[in-house]
Amino acid sequence: MDTKLKKSKPFKVWICFFLAVSILAGLLAIALIALLDSDGVGRGWKDPFLDYRDSVSFKQRTADYFDMMFFLALGSSDSNDLESSKNALDEEGQNIKYCVVNRDSGLILKNIKGDLSSLSNSGKMPVLPEGYKYFWYFDGHKLWVIDDGKPVDIQRMDSGYRDNLLPTERYPAYLAKLAHSQVLLAVKDDLVQNPYGHSSYYQEQQLLSVMRWIYGCLLIFGLLLLAYTIIRRPDKREFDRKLASWSGWMWLEVKILLSLLVLTVSVGFSSDYFGAFDRALNLQLAICPLVLGLWWFYLMLIDLYINGKKFFTHNSINSLLTWYRQYEKKYSWHQAMLKRAYGLVAIEAILALLSVLFLITAIEEANAPVLLVAFMIAGAGLYLIYRYLKRYDDTLGDLGRLMDHIELIKNGDMDIRLEAAADADIYPAAQNLNSIQEGMNAAVAEKVKSEHMKVELITNVSHDLKTPLTSIISYVDLLQKEEDLPEHVSDYIKILAQKSERLKNLIQDLFDLSKASSDNLNLDMEQIDLARLIKQTLADMEEPVKASGLTFRCNIPDDPVYIRSDGKKLYRVWENLISNALKYSLTGSRVFIDLTLDGKDAVATIKNTANYEMNFTEEEILQRFVRGDEARTTEGSGLGLSIAQSFTQICGGKFTIKIDGDLFKVELRFTNV
Repeated sequence: MDTKLKKSKPFKVWICFFLAVSILAGLLAIALIALLDSDGVGRGWKDPFLDYRDSVSFKQRTADYFDMMFFLALGSSDSNDLESSKNALDEEGQNIKYCVVNRDSGLILKNIKGDLSSLSNSGKMPVLPEGYKYFWYFDGHKLWVIDDGKPVDIQRMDSGYRDNLLPTERYPAYLAKLAHSQVLLAVKDDLVQNPYGHSSYYQEQQLLSVMRWIYGCLLIFGLLLLAYTIIRRPDKREFDRKLASWSGWMWLEVKILLSLLVLTVSVGFSSDYFGAFDRALNLQLAICPLVLGLWWFYLMLIDLYINGKKFFTHNSINSLLTWYRQYEKKYSWHQAMLKRAYGLVAIEAILALLSVLFLITAIEEANAPVLLVAFMIAGAGLYLIYRYLKRYDDTLGDLGRLMDHIELIKNGDMDIRLEAAADADIYPAAQNLNSIQEGMNAAVAEKVKSEHMKVELITNVSHDLKTPLTSIISYVDLLQKEEDLPEHVSDYIKILAQKSERLKNLIQDLFDLSKASSDNLNLDMEQIDLARLIKQTLADMEEPVKASGLTFRCNIPDDPVYIRSDGKKLYRVWENLISNALKYSLTGSRVFIDLTLDGKDAVATIKNTANYEMNFTEEEILQRFVRGDEARTTEGSGLGLSIAQSFTQICGGKFTIKIDGDLFKVELRFTNV
């Protein structure tokens, strides 16, 4: 389907909704006023549904003609008025019979044969030709309305005559001037068209009969449109959103002014036509301004419903503040804050001066509107102070969150982002910090990935080297069992055995370290006696300990010190630590091994004096393949401490190194169970 056609559907549906509601609202207003019209206030609302003779429009037109004839009898009209009045009456043709007589002035104006005295019935009421049963008659003293030979009670509120009485009823002073005057106006029972003029009676009767059908058709048409709108209500809602989007661009102040203008104009126009309800033709003119005004307020209602808080916040002050914030972006944060403070002081000074001037003027001239302006200016100044303080409070809160977020990053939390409103003062800083955080996350992830690749490579290489190395060791072992080999060949075989054994240990270290780093190490956690484990390790390494020439001082309690750990892994830790002490301790020095209880923790330490200058940090010596003896005068892979640290941590302990001059100290801490 064509895109333009799709876009036009919501508009067409909304137009149907507009017409349906306008028609039904107008008809409902007519019906309500007609139903509530018990005192004749509504007057012309019922005319299309009544017999023309009973309608207010008929009575008002008759009253207009009779008033015109009455003022002719009063003698307050000149010859031109007399001629124009006669022409207006003659336009009705056969539909009226009239007669105006003032015996004092000699005025006689009529289209009926004979004078009123010859038409009178025993000096009471005139006798009119056949077909004229309805007439108004003023006998010089009182107004009579006769319908089918019976006087009508024109004083009843529901009669439709109270607002159409002659001036004599309102101003008794006129009676003295009309004591010798008579006025008669009779209306034909069956109105006919005047072939020689335009009969207002006849035209109005025809129009009211047509309006009755128009009302019916409008009711059906309005209901059909409303039903169609209900069926297509999603399209109607879509166009409502477009209207709300359009009206949302207007400032709140503009909406208020336009609403006041629409209210004034619609009520003003309707009031003008409400005064003319005696004519049924004015009904639509009276209600249309009100309906159009209601549609404006409907627009404001959907604007409020759809835009919500924005309906109130989109005002001139906020728009100016938004523009000012864009202006602030040209400057540094510090300069922007200073300009904001200086700007507020300047604006407040100007507003205070204007408010005082208007206040003085209002007091001197006692002018209420000027006083209102003074209070409005003062209110604007207070509102600006409120907005500044609120913004200042928000900025302080944002700065606090910024500092807290920096603290989180310092503590290693790289996942939580700092969220800030787009118009917040710290928004650029928050975005920059988030970018730095993302960069650090990416770098850490890349480093972790690289470490995993290294571990995987080491694992694979270690595994691949094990098979050929096992064969080499087996053949070297076989060669060592051969007899009658030359002495130098035996020496070569001995060196091969030593180096292959060292290579085997290195590969095993690499393999164990890679498994520990990848968290792929099987653990057998159980309750073990740490004191016994240390003593067992020392006993197993008694030969190398004696051969080292070092003195071991052990402070290990006789009572069990239980911890929960993996005994095999922890044995490997102490084996590495003791081997490290044997390799790097100063010849003839002492090695101290202590096991103590520190609250709920079991703390084991091993201390030795280095045989070289320790120009490295605690962190550096724990890195893989790093050896404290840079000259590498001793055998070692540089993995012993790293393996010890990894095994200690995965077994639930804490591993720390402390260096004090030539003193090298390792501390292991476990929870005592």
